[in-house]
Amino acid sequence: MEIKKADTEKGAQISRAERPKPIRFIKRPALFFISFAAVAVAASLMAAYPKWHKQETENWVYTYVTERFPGKNIDNLQRLAQIIYREAGKLRLDQASDGHKYNRAALLMGVIQTESEFNRKARSRVGARGFMQLMPATAALLKGRRLSQGEIVDAETNITLGVRYLNDMIREMGSVEKALLAYNAGPGAVRTWGGVPAYYEHVVQAHNAFLQFRHETRNERMIVGDFKDTLVAQIAE
Repeated sequence: MEIKKADTEKGAQISRAERPKPIRFIKRPALFFISFAAVAVAASLMAAYPKWHKQETENWVYTYVTERFPGKNIDNLQRLAQIIYREAGKLRLDQASDGHKYNRAALLMGVIQTESEFNRKARSRVGARGFMQLMPATAALLKGRRLSQGEIVDAETNITLGVRYLNDMIREMGSVEKALLAYNAGPGAVRTWGGVPAYYEHVVQAHNAFLQFRHETRNERMIVGDFKDTLVAQIAE
């Protein structure tokens, strides 16, 4: 009798072990949904950031040129801003020992400002043309063919080839500072007598001026936003 009872208890234990475990639901579903929503919002912001950053940088370029160079009457300034943003992203600052010191968009703005002051039709005494003051021979070498006078001063062509040449100088010289000096005077001149330090200083000043403008613009937006919030709150009271 005792043996039968023990077998019965043993069988009950085995049957209980074989039973599927019940699914345990989250006791606090609100926390789950809040966490899920937070992840979804973060993912959305990360996906939207590149587009937002592109638009913001283009707006800064547009506003900077408009305010600092009001008499230039640049044709299709919005398109110019788009080209500058796109081509600035191609600058290979990672190949320069001092690349971490510079902002890509600000550096390209600094070069264009120093070379031509955003004058598409600018032409130097030695024949350099366009926004980035490309020599026809250099432009032909970079493009793989001779360019017409209209092509070399076209904003997209001129800036695209100018960035390509600046990248060549970065790879060859190893630093942004020497690359800028070589862009201006040629790599041979930099190796022989050091180039023109004032050119590099001018580009850096323009680079910093653009970053300062961007910083001030951000602060102004924050102040205006705070003022609007305060005004709305006062009206609501």
